[in-house]
Formats: sequence, structure tokens, C-alpha cells
Amino acid sequence: MTEQAIARLRRSPRRLLEKDGVPGAGPGSLSLVLARAGVGKTAFLVGIGLDALLAGQRVLHVTLDRTIDKVRDWYDDLLLELLRLEPEAPPAAELQLAVERRRHIHTFLGNSFSVDRLRTATEVLADHMDFRPEVLVVDRLDLDRVPREEIAALKAIAAGLGAELWMSCRTHREGPRPRPGHLPPPADRIEDLVDLAFRLEPEEDTVRLEVVEDRGELLARQTRIVLDPRRLLLRPGA
Repeated sequence: MTEQAIARLRRSPRRLLEKDGVPGAGPGSLSLVLARAGVGKTAFLVGIGLDALLAGQRVLHVTLDRTIDKVRDWYDDLLLELLRLEPEAPPAAELQLAVERRRHIHTFLGNSFSVDRLRTATEVLADHMDFRPEVLVVDRLDLDRVPREEIAALKAIAAGLGAELWMSCRTHREGPRPRPGHLPPPADRIEDLVDLAFRLEPEEDTVRLEVVEDRGELLARQTRIVLDPRRLLLRPGA
């Protein structure tokens, strides 16, 4: 499969962050996607993970209330849909195998998540499987309940791995309005830790992706980013 064909498969907004040869937000960074319930935060994060895999990076996807099979199915479904749109695509099994070799899914069911347990899991992966992720996705972490110190510790784990960290944050339609110049609650409690933040806004037959924080000026220019509402991917021509 040619590099050009692989580039065409990369439909996640993460590809817009590519700068100086780095295919994402960069090691040690914390990127946050904000949206109300049901808008598609998990689908967005799966797209981020798949984009990193297609860029040749290793991904650790951590979920707090989904099974490994469910998360794997999301990745597989998204990859198959992308392959259907690419005329030069190889057999699906070939690319799926390459993706799986660079991806590890870890689940913490039944409120079993803690930063210490995640740190231990990354150490086991490094010591026994020689797996060191370059992108760490943490999905379904409730920022309403998690102390700020734990988010700082998560970011430190990512920095120690040399990985970029992606997380989601559920916002509330009837919650308090954000203070001018600040992220909306509950993300405002950790905004000094956030390097990049997006907000997903449903808009008729599209989803608008708004950049609400870009501390490192990762996006070369402010632009209107419109996503397909089903898969939260860039529309053709973007």
C-alpha cells in the first residue's frame, strides 16, 4: 500500500496537527475533546487512535466501562469503512493485522480504575511485551469526580512514556456557563494542564469541531472544521 493511500485513510482531525514531521500533538501533551452526552466523544477518540496507528505509531487505548471486544469492534468498523472509500486499499486483513500489532486495549471495569493501576499496566507492557505507546487514549473518565491531581499524574505518565495523551470531557447543557476565556466546567479545573481542547457541536447534518484551546499553536491557522456526524471524521476535501 502506498504512502499516499495511507495518507488518504487518515480522516481524523488529528492529521491537521501534523507539524515538523510529528503526526500529532506531541509527546507529553494533553488534548481534550469536550461534548455533551451522546455527541460522539468515544467515536472521536477511536478516530484519534486509528489515525495514530495509520501513521505508524503505537497506541494504548484505555477505557473505563467498555469491554476489550467492544473497543476492538469500533476500531475494526472504522477501519473497514475507511478502506471501502480507498480504491488502492489492500485486503482488510492485512492492514488490520498491522494495526493490531501496534495497538493495545486495556479496560478497567467496575470502577477499578486508578492512576497507580494504569502506571503499573504501562510498566508491565514495557517490561514484558516491549510495548511503549506513543499515543495514550483514556476514554470515559468522569472529570466531574476525578481530582485534579490525578489528571496531573496521568499527564506525567504520558510524558514519562514519551506519549501524547487524549481524553474526553462531558459537558452539561444546563450547567454553569464558562467564564470568559476559560474552558467550560468541569474542564476549567484542569485547564492549566490542557495543551489542546476541541468542542464537538452538532449542527444539522454535520458536527462542527471548534478549537477552544491551542496552547502550543499546533494548528497553523484557525479554520472551520466540519465532521461527518456518524464517524466524527473529516469530510472529503477537508
